[in-house]
Amino acid sequence: MPLIMPTKETSIIIPTLNEKETISHCLETVVDIPGIEVIVADGGSTDGTVEIVKQYRDVKVVTSLMGRSIQMNKGAVCASGEILLFLHADCILPREVVLNIRNIFEDSTFVGGAFKIKLLSDKFLYRLIETGINFRSTAFKLPYGDQGLFVKRSVFEELGGFRKMLNCEDLDFICRLKKNGKIIILNERVSCSIRRWEKHGILQTSLRNQSLLVSYVLGRKHFSHRH
Repeated sequence: MPLIMPTKETSIIIPTLNEKETISHCLETVVDIPGIEVIVADGGSTDGTVEIVKQYRDVKVVTSLMGRSIQMNKGAVCASGEILLFLHADCILPREVVLNIRNIFEDSTFVGGAFKIKLLSDKFLYRLIETGINFRSTAFKLPYGDQGLFVKRSVFEELGGFRKMLNCEDLDFICRLKKNGKIIILNERVSCSIRRWEKHGILQTSLRNQSLLVSYVLGRKHFSHRH
């Protein structure tokens, strides 16, 4: 990946594809923070997402081929931060949390991390899902992309960024990242939409998430044994 001399502390990279309903909420808390750069990597939105983003003067928009891993890599190439933070467009990260990320890397053993998650619903069932997600990510250091993954820029470039995958690009990246140093899961929470669960159903979405995790882990072990 091309090297760019860092000029910012942190670059926040947000991949988008038809996110007009969520992108403003995502951007509101992260724009205009000193030392922070915000990049939206759009994969071809047709619903006015880009027009909304362009209303934020200091947000950089880059166009990309469709695909979350492709878009995040494109955003990273255009970024100038020493730290890269990948944030989903339907997630909200408190302003003060963004500023605190840089302190994590004062401990040189940490190469990256993520946040705990808060699902945007008052229903008890979502509290249970939330608890399960936070337990998995804390106990096994396996956060997903909607938990706001952050990483040292130098390490991201060394790893070659995200692999081009239909799914599990976040899990694949974290598994490779863990080989380079320690992962931290912060107690601060990123607020995340429940739209996936609402669209596909709570049970179906939860089962699919676990199925993808198991399939990736088993496939990765099979690949390792063969090679």
